[in-house]
Amino acid sequence: MAGRAGLGGREVSEELLSPEEVRSALRAYFADASVLDEARALRDDPGAFGQDGFDRERWRALAGEVGLVAMAGPEAAGGLGLGLVHLTAALEEAGACLYPGPVRASVLAAWTLSLLGAPDGVEDLLDGTKIVGMPQSFADRRPGVVLSADGRISGTVRAVTHGMSADVLLTLADSAEGTVPVLVRLDGDSGEVARRPVQATDLTATLADLELRAVPAAPGDTGAHDRTRDAARLLLAAEQVGGAQGCLAQTVDYAKIRTQFGQVIGGYQAIQHRCARVAIAVAGARALVLAAAKAIDSGDGEAAHQLVLLAKAEASEAFDGAADALIQVHGGIGFTWEHDAHLYFRRARAASALDGPPSRLRDDAVTAGCLSLLTRAPAG
Repeated sequence: MAGRAGLGGREVSEELLSPEEVRSALRAYFADASVLDEARALRDDPGAFGQDGFDRERWRALAGEVGLVAMAGPEAAGGLGLGLVHLTAALEEAGACLYPGPVRASVLAAWTLSLLGAPDGVEDLLDGTKIVGMPQSFADRRPGVVLSADGRISGTVRAVTHGMSADVLLTLADSAEGTVPVLVRLDGDSGEVARRPVQATDLTATLADLELRAVPAAPGDTGAHDRTRDAARLLLAAEQVGGAQGCLAQTVDYAKIRTQFGQVIGGYQAIQHRCARVAIAVAGARALVLAAAKAIDSGDGEAAHQLVLLAKAEASEAFDGAADALIQVHGGIGFTWEHDAHLYFRRARAASALDGPPSRLRDDAVTAGCLSLLTRAPAG
């Protein structure tokens, strides 16, 4: 992997680039670019960026110049081939600033290229030229499309992220062999694609239902289904952890400057304890996301599935709790339309509903045998 362009054009490899370096580089980029302004613009005008729902120029810079998507792509397709340990760090930073661009769908699509045999013509996916969409709830529902023997899919895929402008769709499809992941070019001349916009709870999400008729697709195999499903759920959990961290940072910053009864409110035990509980929840969720990422990267599918379910459950509760604290510590101003708090609150509640509620995820984890994790030796 040495000698390939990475973050900011640097030549990197998995051995030289740590997840913390990914995290710090993207945190600096998002701060310098004032990315949270995009979420605010969508709050004030849902059509601020047309059907895209994000600033395309900024996305091309993030995907191409910074190299965010290429990190996930296999070397055979011109990417860096970094694992989910690095990619979840990237998704955290995108989630912390509520970035509305197609990060999660693009990173997941790039990561699955190795499972799909790296189909031709994927360079424009890695550099951000083509927009990738995916079902908002990827891992928790039956596919709405069927893959025919001649490699074409037909059916309806609901609530596709950036579905009104997506050039590429990553989804699951039913086939004669079972459920498989497929990568679909929506901008080709073959087949028919009909798009219908869908209203979203999250003000930073642009969704659409896509009706497909005989559209060519590049499928993976049934073995790729489990890995893709777990990776999709894990990237969503990482984004939620980032959102929770973003809430915590704003809550703490406000507690340091807001005065009440002649004292900074951060000096009150009730505020300190509230922030501490959120910090502990975020740390626990992040640790589970990291453990699940390591399990997927190492090929331990059984442990990976168990840990992903637990990570998503913890991330959902951490983000919900952090968003609640952000509003309540800010008091009256936290309830206003102009404040960022309700952007985080809406993202938190919408994300928690995706891919299963925490109670069911934990039940599924127990059914999958997660109690055995207590007796396993820790992964390296």
